[in-house]
Parts: sequence; structure tokens; C-alpha cells
Amino acid sequence: MSQRALAVRAGLTQAHISQIETGRLEPGLSSFIQMARALDLEVVLVPKKLLPAVEGVLRSNAATEFSSAKGSSDLFARAERIVSRQRKRYGSSAALDRIAEYFRFLKQVHLSKTDLALVADIVETLRSDPAEPIPKAVLENSAGVLQGLRNRIAHPVEAPRPAYALDDEDDDA
Repeated sequence: MSQRALAVRAGLTQAHISQIETGRLEPGLSSFIQMARALDLEVVLVPKKLLPAVEGVLRSNAATEFSSAKGSSDLFARAERIVSRQRKRYGSSAALDRIAEYFRFLKQVHLSKTDLALVADIVETLRSDPAEPIPKAVLENSAGVLQGLRNRIAHPVEAPRPAYALDDEDDDA
């Protein structure tokens, strides 16, 4: 995109964009936000302690094959119906509440085909005779599997880093 096109879309002058691009001017927050939105980007502030989780979700989304939105939305709608029916007929439980929470989280992220198949297996396991409550052991096991999937997506394992490193660039070493 040219400076002129960005300037028009962002409501700034082309000279302003040029000065930012060449490093002669640091953009103010409002200019930065205007340029980001003109580029169809959104500025989001994330608390430092949540940054690894957000980065993990973004990495998992970029590194996996995505499922069709239709297929996954149907799957999660079925899962929500199962949980809702179970709660209505037999009351809530800690395991059922955890399952509902994990389904809500997983519905918001793009899952690989493998992860989507895992969720489909859990939904199939939870499908039971409507006249009978889902056994507690099945609920606990399903909650554990979904928790593991959620944790793997939110907190991916990174390669170990050394506790310290001596680089040429370290002046205080």
C-alpha cells in the first residue's frame, strides 16, 4: 500500500506517514491506532502474565490445519445440548461444569483436524441414553481429556532455554 493510500484510509497526511516510515517521527498512540485500523488490524493490550497463553493460541492457530467452521460449530452445538440436557434432568456437577467451560473455550479457537476428532470422540462418549445420567467416571475422564487439550492449546510446550547465556552483546556480563 502506498503512503498516499494509507494516509487517506487513516485520515492522516502523506507527509506524516512518510516521516513515521523514515523514522524521523514517532507516531502518537492515536496515529498508530488510526494506521493499524486502516490496515485492518486492531491494537490489543494483553496483560504480561497472559501473553504466553495468547501467543500459544496464535501459534497453534497458525501451525495447524483448520477445520471447517460449519463442522465445528455443529459439533459444539451438539456438545452444548448434551451438557444442557444433563444439567436439566440430573442437576449440575463440578465435572459437568468443567466440561461446559472447556467446550466454551475450545469453541473459540481453531482446532486442527486431530484436535477436532478428539472433541468429537468426547461428544460421542457423552452421548448416552437420555433416561440415564452420564456416569461420574465418564464425566471426570472427559473433563480431564478436554482440560489437557485446552492446556496444550493455551500453554504450548516450548523448547527449553538456558538459564543464562553469555552473548557478545551483553555489556554487563
